[in-house]
Amino acid sequence: MTDLNTAAAGLSSMLGMRPLEGIRVLTVENFLAAPYCSMWLADAGAEVVKVETRDGGDMARRTSPVRQDAQGNPRGLSLLRSNRNKKSITLDLKHPEGKALFTELAKEADIVVENLRAGVMDRLGIGYAELSRINPKLIYVAISGFGQKHVLPSPFIDYPAFDIVGQALSGLMNRPERQGDRPTYLGFSLADIEAGILGAYGALLALIQRGRTGKGQMIDISLYDACLILNEISVAMYSGQKTKSAPGLHAVTAPFGSYETKDGYIVIAVLGEHIWHRFCEAIGMPGLKDDPRFKDGVSRNRENAALTAAISPWLLARTRREALDTLLAAGVPAAAVNDVEDVFDCPHAAAREMLVTLDDPVWGKVQVVGNPVKMSGVPPIETRLPPALGENTDEVLHGWLGVDDARIAELRERNVI
Repeated sequence: MTDLNTAAAGLSSMLGMRPLEGIRVLTVENFLAAPYCSMWLADAGAEVVKVETRDGGDMARRTSPVRQDAQGNPRGLSLLRSNRNKKSITLDLKHPEGKALFTELAKEADIVVENLRAGVMDRLGIGYAELSRINPKLIYVAISGFGQKHVLPSPFIDYPAFDIVGQALSGLMNRPERQGDRPTYLGFSLADIEAGILGAYGALLALIQRGRTGKGQMIDISLYDACLILNEISVAMYSGQKTKSAPGLHAVTAPFGSYETKDGYIVIAVLGEHIWHRFCEAIGMPGLKDDPRFKDGVSRNRENAALTAAISPWLLARTRREALDTLLAAGVPAAAVNDVEDVFDCPHAAAREMLVTLDDPVWGKVQVVGNPVKMSGVPPIETRLPPALGENTDEVLHGWLGVDDARIAELRERNVI
């Protein structure tokens, strides 16, 4: 048996190493989808260089709510959400010298990430076709509303798209419980975040494949696609049975959703007959197991109104804590329905380091969501602040390209950087 002290010492020596150390990432990004993707790569140790316009940079810097820094520059709160652990350079990609510098940087990069409208990078002369020609090992992650022309072109490719467009087209806006027939925006940037996760996942797959073949490739991520995979149960049920679940209901089971107690709401998740039996016993209503209306998950889903009426008196007679103690003791998945302020007091979120603090010079101490990928051989993520606009221009041009101070001064004088 391995000596535990020896094993612990070995692990300790490894904890300074992050999986993507030595990987260089160049980004042309705005708002959330690509910044989220590149932030995950930065959390994993990659050197992420954010290429921004000289006249304001990433639009997240000036999207409200905004505060001014000591020099009067805007610093949007949104910047803090998805830009930790990065570097920033300014570069005019429409200037011939700016384009040339970007191309030189791309020669030194392992990954390029961008979420401009499909085709914009191509029109600038720095899209996948050109960059892969000069750097065949380059992995190019493109996130857009409907994908790129290089892989599986969509007839929607030229349409503009924000997060809500992906939610709408994928059917997700018809899934939440709601009043009336009006579809419901989910209230957060689900498409952007999921697309960012998929972009990072695709980049990692491509890095593994490059290790085998020596060649890079394009990773083509669509906001529509990113939402559609989250609506997969609706797709399968409609294809197999031509049925659609009522808004807010699970497609194949009940009780599964939010339920009112004496002092607030909880969720109950009964999936599988073994859990259904546990649930009936826990609430003191074993006879429900033999009710033909509730013989299986699909039947209970169909008879959801009758089922809810049957179990509501038990729930309304108890506080959230009382109901949860009973259900959890019986092995029935259940939880309190938190609002956002409850998350800040949640012992799980604290123990898992899912809220990390950025001590921003403008906003002060702001907690943002951490990284959910926990690895036994990797230290907790760093929490370096998002960079100021162009903060690392000189450093990156020196370090990546060997550009000297005189040349940098000249580029700055000519408004290239």
